[in-house]
Amino acid sequence: MFDFDSVALIGPMGSQAFWIWLTLGILILGAEIFLGTQWLLWSAAAAGVVAVICLTGLPFGFVLQASTFAALSLAMALLTRRLLRVPQAVTDINEPHARLLGRQAEVLSGFDVVTGGERTGRVMFEGVEWPAVQTGGETQLRAEDRVVIEQIADGRLFVSPAV
Repeated sequence: MFDFDSVALIGPMGSQAFWIWLTLGILILGAEIFLGTQWLLWSAAAAGVVAVICLTGLPFGFVLQASTFAALSLAMALLTRRLLRVPQAVTDINEPHARLLGRQAEVLSGFDVVTGGERTGRVMFEGVEWPAVQTGGETQLRAEDRVVIEQIADGRLFVSPAV
C-alpha cells in the first residue's frame, strides 16, 4: 500500500534543505546574471521561497519541495507578462512634439475670424506661445479657454475645445 506520509518525509529537511535550496537559488541567479533572460529570475525566487519554507519545521520532504519549486517557477513565469509590463514608447524619437498630443493649452487670442477656411488664433502651452488652428467644435473660443492639442503640423497646433 502506498503511504503518502512516508514519501513526503523522504529527503533532506530543515536547515540542511534550506542550504541546499538557497545554494540552488544562488546558482540559478548567477546563471541569470550571465544570460540576462529574466526568465531564470523566477526560478531563483522560487528556490528562495522553498528554502524559507524548509526553515519552518513543517514536514516538507524532497517531493513536496520539488513540486513546490516547480509550481512556483511555472506560475511566476506565466504571470510575468501580466505583472511586468514594459511601457511601450508612445512617442517617436524623430517626432519631438508628439508629447504635446492630448495635452491642454490655454487660449490667448483669436479664433474669432475665419481666414483661408481656418479659424486661427494663439495658445499658450508650458510657457510657449503657439499659433493654433481650431479643428473641432463650432463654439467660439475666448481668451483663457482650455483647448486640447489634437495635431501638430507646420509649426502650428491644431486644437479643439476641452470638455
